[in-house]
Amino acid sequence: MRIIDISGSIENGMWSYADPYPAPSITEIPPPDWLAYPVYSQTVSMAVQTATYLETGAHMYRETINIDQVPLERCYLIDALMLWIPKGADEAITVADLEQALAKSGETLRRGDALLVGTGWDQHWTLPDYLSNPPYFLAESIDWVLDHKASLLGGDTPRYDSPNDPQNFFPKFFKQDILLLAPVVNLHQIQKPRGKLTALPLKIKGACASPVRALWIEE
Repeated sequence: MRIIDISGSIENGMWSYADPYPAPSITEIPPPDWLAYPVYSQTVSMAVQTATYLETGAHMYRETINIDQVPLERCYLIDALMLWIPKGADEAITVADLEQALAKSGETLRRGDALLVGTGWDQHWTLPDYLSNPPYFLAESIDWVLDHKASLLGGDTPRYDSPNDPQNFFPKFFKQDILLLAPVVNLHQIQKPRGKLTALPLKIKGACASPVRALWIEE
């Protein structure tokens, strides 16, 4: 069995989405004076959409389940398929790309599967263009995912919708019973297209998303 950590680190100075989303801040807490020995801790300030995070439709629709209400069976050891579709800056993920990658995998995308799409863009995690020019999904590609009834869509791009050519598919996407996992890393390390995915969010009451430690498990 191989376990691959596909979650990005949270650290000071890392990328963050534009205002009003705050940049992550990790600060040391002074040792308390009510203990006879020193202990060390930190405070962490960040948006719930920081590094690799899991998000529900509550990001757009208040009546949808919040992240603390997601059933554990939807984020623990779920059947998952990874499609490798190499893309560069500002390149679109098309339906043809998805179909070709699926055929190459020799697998089928089953109802309820988690689908991960790897482009290689995680190699830009610390580069200036990481947020400004990532690969993105076309609206018809999102329709393809929804038509296949995937339970979760994950990818190694931080912007599913292009910042330069908005596709405006998120209202439709978040209306469906599907979770979003983004942005992941290390998908190039996956050796088998089918495996198990675990992405456990913090139990933050009333939040639409949470950072996660995401793991790919393959036999």
